[in-house]
Amino acid sequence: MSIRVRLLLSNLAMIIMPVILFVLAAFLLFSFVFVDHGDHRSIFGSLGPTEGARPADKQVMELKKTAALTPEKLLNVRYLIRADKELNEQGAALVVRRGDKVIYHPVKDKSLEIKDLPPFGFEGSNRPVSRLGNKLYSMQKYDFYFSNGSTGTLFFIRDADFAKQIFPLLFGSFLFIMLITNGLLTYFVSKSILYPVNELTAGARKISEGNLDFQLISKRNDELGQLCQAFETMRKKLKVSTEIQLQYEENRKELISNISHDLKTPLTAIKGYVEGIRDGVANTSEKMDRYTQTIYNKANELDHLIDELFLYSKLDLKKVPFHFEKMEISGYIKNYIEELKMDATFGQVRLSLTIKEAKEFKVIADRDKLKRVFTNIIENSLKYMDKKEKSIDIVLSSNGETVLVEVHDNGPGIKESSLPYLFDRFYRADPSRNTTGSGLGLAIAKRIIEDHGGEIWAESHENEGTSIFFTLKKAVNEEASP
Repeated sequence: MSIRVRLLLSNLAMIIMPVILFVLAAFLLFSFVFVDHGDHRSIFGSLGPTEGARPADKQVMELKKTAALTPEKLLNVRYLIRADKELNEQGAALVVRRGDKVIYHPVKDKSLEIKDLPPFGFEGSNRPVSRLGNKLYSMQKYDFYFSNGSTGTLFFIRDADFAKQIFPLLFGSFLFIMLITNGLLTYFVSKSILYPVNELTAGARKISEGNLDFQLISKRNDELGQLCQAFETMRKKLKVSTEIQLQYEENRKELISNISHDLKTPLTAIKGYVEGIRDGVANTSEKMDRYTQTIYNKANELDHLIDELFLYSKLDLKKVPFHFEKMEISGYIKNYIEELKMDATFGQVRLSLTIKEAKEFKVIADRDKLKRVFTNIIENSLKYMDKKEKSIDIVLSSNGETVLVEVHDNGPGIKESSLPYLFDRFYRADPSRNTTGSGLGLAIAKRIIEDHGGEIWAESHENEGTSIFFTLKKAVNEEASP
């Protein structure tokens, strides 16, 4: 139930409940005042069994019986005085009217206005309280006929002026009921609203203190329940964001450490050879050539590392522009293999391309970035290859809406425990090997493939070689975008 509906119902209940309770209280109050709870009979009770009735009740029923059977007896003043006396003992009085003339009425009550008595046959005469003159009376009348056909009426009257005191009591009870019901309803409605608000306040305080290890659970379906759910979602996302930020910070520290280590290695070698030259260790032309060539190679290695770091940083920040186009991947790889064969570095390596299903595959890719992927994968394979006959096999196959590329080598393989970290920056599967390189080759390849909208992974078995797989989107239309 929404808060709007809840407030509307509570406002209606604040109006309806007091009215219902007030009506019930008024009914009970009038019942208490005008009903004799001693024997549950009114002194103006109807004709009926007289067993157990009080004297006044018996007298009322007797007078009604007399009026019905022997009305002429009501013309006897002594009979009426005796009957009135018994009624007086119960605080009531008798008035008898014949036609339009009152033939008997209580002399003591001078405030009683006889002319205000209701006429013969008036149906509204049995009201609980009637005003006669300037006073209130509880009255009941009984109409009958005399023997000659003239009308007659018996009035049984009791002073009800005390009823004026009921109205302040009713007003006070109404105010009391209004205050109680409104107070209770306000308390329960406000409690149902303030409880989740207090929980949200406590949760916000915890977040401001840096505590995200709590849970805000709400089973409500109203606006506050939705707010609690949104707050809990925000807390979870904030916690994930904080954890990612902490991980980024750890990665940054690790990156700085790795960069420092990898930059220091060639710099240390350069400094050592320079000091050797300065100290005169390179005292022959052959040594001098060897020293200067080593310094040159280390400088190139350092330059290559800086280039790799710069490229990886730009890829990480999404600042490397890509020029995607539709291209035929099998022909592209054939040309790339021919280029590698022209390079003396790959002269002793067997390079092959296998195309499954014997068909061409058109993909959306950036030619230069894709070349960098193949180069990094192949160079990484050659670094660790320990066989005399080195081979790199590239296999193309279709995989639904993508083209699957496999680059397989016949190297020593990689431990299964190392495979999940193979594409992490600066990771080396076998750190004990003294291999050159930045340690960023496969990490850069992964970034490039992901920016192509593809995936990259590795499979390997020790002594059986390693396979690097990656996917590229097929060109299904003329758009050149991944």
